[in-house]
Amino acid sequence: MQADLEADYQREQCMIAARLYAESMSPPAMAAAWFQASSAASTIVQNTLNESSALVDIAKALEIRGGHTLVLRQMLAPPLSQDQFAIVCRSYNKAHENKDRPIPVEKAALVAEAFLSLRDIRLLPWLSQNRAPTAEEIERVVTAVTPLLASQIHLTAKRTSSSSVQEEAVVALLTSKNWKRLPSRLVDRRASLGAREFMKKTRFATNTRPQEVDIACGLGGTVVLAMECKVSNDTTNSVKRINDVLKKATAWRQHWGEGFVKPAALLQGVIGYKDVERLLDADIAVFWSHDLPRFERWIEKSSVTR
Repeated sequence: MQADLEADYQREQCMIAARLYAESMSPPAMAAAWFQASSAASTIVQNTLNESSALVDIAKALEIRGGHTLVLRQMLAPPLSQDQFAIVCRSYNKAHENKDRPIPVEKAALVAEAFLSLRDIRLLPWLSQNRAPTAEEIERVVTAVTPLLASQIHLTAKRTSSSSVQEEAVVALLTSKNWKRLPSRLVDRRASLGAREFMKKTRFATNTRPQEVDIACGLGGTVVLAMECKVSNDTTNSVKRINDVLKKATAWRQHWGEGFVKPAALLQGVIGYKDVERLLDADIAVFWSHDLPRFERWIEKSSVTR
């Protein structure tokens, strides 16, 4: 009976969250956000062209900034996602791109080689003709690639901004309840967080490498709530967001067992109910940004000094 009530509640929240997300997409706000993303994308594309000498020396550019691969992937035929590019180029590491870190010399050369073999030949004709590009060809590349990149920048910025708002809302709630905020540090032993203590953006030890958690809350005894804040732009995107939560929860439980970490997810945006079901089936507590009072009641009931 309780499970049925929870399922009905979660199903309703999925619909509410999707409606609120749709309502936030007003034409003026979307137009302003798109203009900002397009301007940023155009600048990024031109920087990659400049720093790689119009793609003649890609490896040298990658040795300075791995973030160039974000642009390079849009110039492939067809453009590839990070995961797809990693399949065809084993030397590629998305961390170098995401954190804009220099790529080691040998790997940079291999990434450049993979790019050249997969590039859009019609878009970049000068590379096969061993000559410098014309101004018109450069302009055509910027015009073609900018919308592809702008779309990614826009969606990522929207999701990241919303996730940050989620986290700050939880911090504000806990602070208002006189929870004590501790400096972030590696949680590598039991009882690292006492009852009604919390940390933001900290890491939990696992059997391999530590996994970061958005909010960690001490519930008393040796139990810690590890909550991930996830925003999704559509039901396809929600699969990836939920997979990330499940992956971390599995890693924590394998390392700590069932009695230490209580995984949770705070959701917002367009989330498929099937993905919520996956969380519930994995015994992960599910909360919603538009219904924080429910989380407030849960955390107050659960944070009992033992």
